Amino acid sequence: MKNKYLRSFLNSAISILPIIAIVFILSFTDLAPVGPSIKAPYSNSNNYVMLAIGGVIMVTGLSFFQIGAQTSLIKVGEYMGSSLSKQRKLWIVITFAFLLGALITCAEPSILIISKQVAIDKWVLIGSIAFGVGIFVVIGILRIVFHKSLNVWFLAFYLLVFMFICILQADPKNLPYLPFIFDAGGVTTGSATVPFILALGAGVAMTRGGDKSRDSSFGLVGLASIGPILTMVILILAKPSGFNPYIVPSSSDPSTPLTVNLMGMLRATLPSADFSSLGSMLEVFMALAPILVIFFVYEVIFIKLSFKKILGLLTGFIVSFIGLTLFLTAVGSAMSPVGLELGKQLGNQSDAVIIFIAFVIGCVTILCEPAVHVLTTQIEDISDGQLKKRTVLFTLSIGVGVAICLSVIRTLIGFSIIYIIVPGYLISLMLMFVVPDLYTAIAFDSGGTASGPMAVSFVLPMIIGVYYTRNNNLESSVSYYQDAFGVVALVALTPILAIQVLGLVNKIQSIHALHVVRDQIHDERNNEIIHFC
Repeated sequence: MKNKYLRSFLNSAISILPIIAIVFILSFTDLAPVGPSIKAPYSNSNNYVMLAIGGVIMVTGLSFFQIGAQTSLIKVGEYMGSSLSKQRKLWIVITFAFLLGALITCAEPSILIISKQVAIDKWVLIGSIAFGVGIFVVIGILRIVFHKSLNVWFLAFYLLVFMFICILQADPKNLPYLPFIFDAGGVTTGSATVPFILALGAGVAMTRGGDKSRDSSFGLVGLASIGPILTMVILILAKPSGFNPYIVPSSSDPSTPLTVNLMGMLRATLPSADFSSLGSMLEVFMALAPILVIFFVYEVIFIKLSFKKILGLLTGFIVSFIGLTLFLTAVGSAMSPVGLELGKQLGNQSDAVIIFIAFVIGCVTILCEPAVHVLTTQIEDISDGQLKKRTVLFTLSIGVGVAICLSVIRTLIGFSIIYIIVPGYLISLMLMFVVPDLYTAIAFDSGGTASGPMAVSFVLPMIIGVYYTRNNNLESSVSYYQDAFGVVALVALTPILAIQVLGLVNKIQSIHALHVVRDQIHDERNNEIIHFC
């Protein structure tokens, strides 16, 4: 047990500390000073202290959440996947798959974080995203049960997405929200939803996947990412007036005592007296409790677990609750504000410097996503070692580095995200029919997984800060949705292409190796031929 907790703590530290180290390096070297630096060694160090304290809390919270998720959320996914696949009544499969798919989304840290970075009603936003995920989890489960081709489903639904986008573009008032719409699909899949959905898909595939159960295990995360895009389009079309301009938070006052900032962290944990702010503790409880209720209703009727297993699930949910509460508190009080301030300072540098730093941060960010490590480990296991974890991580790292580069370039120059998103997904859809099906399924799962809580809590605020500085400290603007957002969407897209290219290279190498073996066999047989005169 001790080794499990220690291993989880070390993995969480390895995930988060590189980002914190980058912040300190950029600040000390005066590239983006958020505290004492070479030129100003006696500046207020509150940001450094808050980042250090927040980092410790984030590492602790993330390690607790991962341990709790292993014995609660993932177990729920496995139990539900195995049980639902055996149900003969289709309405039971549809109902519970939808409910759990939607409710697990409400517990996703990335969605809870991004809901505070837009001027959209929090529960309308979360409800719309959750509804989309629930619908497409059902579609994904039915695809596995009825043995339907994943490629055809991806093609059909992405063409539907492009059709909706064309309708949306008919009204110029809706254009600024396009990047945010695609971001909504990216934030769906993170440290809560990915392990659950992977376990759910694997559970169904093992029972109903048939001869292709290995291939069927993947693809459900990729499908789940499509739903929120469609529901957000519908939400914006149903609201002709658009959304209110977002007000970029002002920088913290350097003269503010550290104790005030620490009290602010405590207030972020607990609900306010008038409940105008629910606090991370109540938010997490409201997100996890419905999952527990729905599962136990299903469990009592169909699964009937032993008391020991139920106790283990409850313990896991309590540990997940504590971990997620700590994580969200640290993100809201330390990581996001420092990321925003870093972006504001970075906006004073030249374009080339900003783009290079963005690439480095992108390459590191993917290593900071807990769900990525869950996915890459499962990829190596299910592919029987054919796809090494290191190879997939390196490929994803380069892809995410390119994605954040492109996002920064968009913010600096100001062109539409459509010029990247549409060609990118069209290339991906064409590659689907060339690369092996397993690579396609893994690729779309990787895209959703790469855009987790670190991308939303640090990278997005950083780009918002760059946008704020480059637009002459413009505090309130609708164009904020158009120019600052889009990073999560691009982080979700580039890994898809990267993994598919990896699959294409692997296929070419396999074909070449097969030709070499055939030539050798052909030559050996020729040498054995005896000619009679």
